[in-house]
Amino acid sequence: MGAAPAVATEPVEDFAVAAVLPSTTVSQTLDTTGEELAGANIDSVLQIEETPQVPHNFDVAAAIELAEDEIGTSRPTGWSQPGECIMSAQRWIRAGGGAWNGSGDPVANYAGATRMTVETAAPGDIIQYEYASSPTSWVTGVHTVMITEVNTDGTFTIIQSNSPGGSGLVTQETNWTPAPPAGFQAAVWRF
Repeated sequence: MGAAPAVATEPVEDFAVAAVLPSTTVSQTLDTTGEELAGANIDSVLQIEETPQVPHNFDVAAAIELAEDEIGTSRPTGWSQPGECIMSAQRWIRAGGGAWNGSGDPVANYAGATRMTVETAAPGDIIQYEYASSPTSWVTGVHTVMITEVNTDGTFTIIQSNSPGGSGLVTQETNWTPAPPAGFQAAVWRF
């Protein structure tokens, strides 16, 4: 045991410096003198488009028209009832031919939609208050509104349902800014 077989040969190990050096020397240089970006400020190279060009995939005017027609009306509330805020927003988007096909939780509902920022929100977008530490939970404070106008001062005109909570009432607010409850965040979705 422990002895090498008679046919085994000693391994050749050469630890000399010459054995580990490359046989040829390779060098590279980067010449930027002919490029437009040579000497440019890094901020100009990294500039990101402020407003993403993500189109709506439905007739926004038709969706807003139905929502406006429903202002002052009330519908039954409760799980999946037409007076719930998210059910109303779905009805309005679908009236414009939007493919709101998600369901389940406050995030899965937006399958196929694009998440936007409040700064890039536009008429026809949906704002969903979601619980920051568990966005997929239906907890008190989750709320859904549809933007119908972006005002010159950066506020929104929105239409919402079930406000006040439990009423199923469709209301409109002008000069509205997202003000989610503590622990919530405003998520903007575009279909």
